[in-house]
Amino acid sequence: MRILLVSPSVARFDATVHYWQAEFAACVAYLRRRFPGHDIVAEPAGLTCAPGRVAVSQLLTQPDFLLIWARVWESPAARELGLLAREITPDTKILVWGDGPLFMRQYFAREPFDAAVVSGDPELALADAIERFSAGNLPGHGMVVKASRADWIPTATGRWLEPAEWPFPALDVIPFSDYHIAREMRGKPTDDLSFDVSRGCAVGCKWCVDPLKGGRTDRRRPVQATVEFMAASLGPYQQFQCHGPIFTADDEWSREFVSTLRRKNLCIPFKAVTLVNHLVDESLVAELASVGMRAIGFGLETLTADKSRRLLTPKVAERRLEQVAANLRRYGVEGKAYTQIGLAGQVRDDVLYTHRVAHDLGFTVRPTGATPFHLLRSMSVAELDRLDLARWDRKSFYNPSCGLSRREFFQLITSPGTFAADGRKEVA
Repeated sequence: MRILLVSPSVARFDATVHYWQAEFAACVAYLRRRFPGHDIVAEPAGLTCAPGRVAVSQLLTQPDFLLIWARVWESPAARELGLLAREITPDTKILVWGDGPLFMRQYFAREPFDAAVVSGDPELALADAIERFSAGNLPGHGMVVKASRADWIPTATGRWLEPAEWPFPALDVIPFSDYHIAREMRGKPTDDLSFDVSRGCAVGCKWCVDPLKGGRTDRRRPVQATVEFMAASLGPYQQFQCHGPIFTADDEWSREFVSTLRRKNLCIPFKAVTLVNHLVDESLVAELASVGMRAIGFGLETLTADKSRRLLTPKVAERRLEQVAANLRRYGVEGKAYTQIGLAGQVRDDVLYTHRVAHDLGFTVRPTGATPFHLLRSMSVAELDRLDLARWDRKSFYNPSCGLSRREFFQLITSPGTFAADGRKEVA
């Protein structure tokens, strides 16, 4: 059996290689474990090569299964690749997974696809589907499936893997030399190895894929396995990016993580993402910094410039930001404030005020376009086909209602540390 995994990346400014590591390369590792001895080929095309040529050369080998990993903005490219595959190798089963089908399953419930992962842990859904297709049966969970030429049906809800079974990324899928070049091309300062530490988020922001991808319950990789992987895998990489919606959501896990590293006399550089309000706890910041935390990101989203208005993001207590900044500065941790441009109700003054406050507090500002992925879920296929989905990535989605010019928007996205607004009146 030959299984081909492809990523038709069309990323512009994002650190997409980190998601390749945490999701694409991890899925390859799981399939290798499930199907030992079979031919499993991974092509994260677009990293440092010509994706079309690479894809065609692999399709000519007539794989039994083509697994396409696609986010929303890559969905048109994924469909084009699927149509090409159907022409070149008509008997290949074409399965798709990633943020694309999670946000808009209807887009993929048609030719040329045979199935798309819409719930559950994707590695498990894909591996089980391959087994069932190979036995002449339709997949049983986590998918929408082509039952006949014109009929697509949903399966049972996808199942979750036990966290101890979560795969670590297969490090040969993205050779370090290719990764390093891609990282430099994207202007990122360090070589980071990314892997999932947790999945699932109870916060449930409507634009976020995490609740769709991992559920609403925080699930954690065992601490011992996490530390052992970090201790053994740093190699040429400079630090780890510990993927998960809220790194500090589980106090007991955090304490065990710190104590395990200390017991092993390890201080391993890492960064993660959490909720800004958790960082008010100085002892938490101190403990994590003592075992290697170098940076921590948090969703600031937007502040509200005019205090007489309703707060746009009430989950962030602005009065606590000075304390958060002081805690991070005291222990040498970089604070990364993730902001969104174009949120509902946000005006120009809010954007400029948010940027100024975060910058003045010493945070590294990481702006993105407020991409309303949740709106895609209710659109018809015809409506989706009329959209330019290739622009629905978080570094390109521009909504003029934010009050910034397009030039300002891209200046802020690409160079937030040197951003200077046009000469229009700014908030005092």
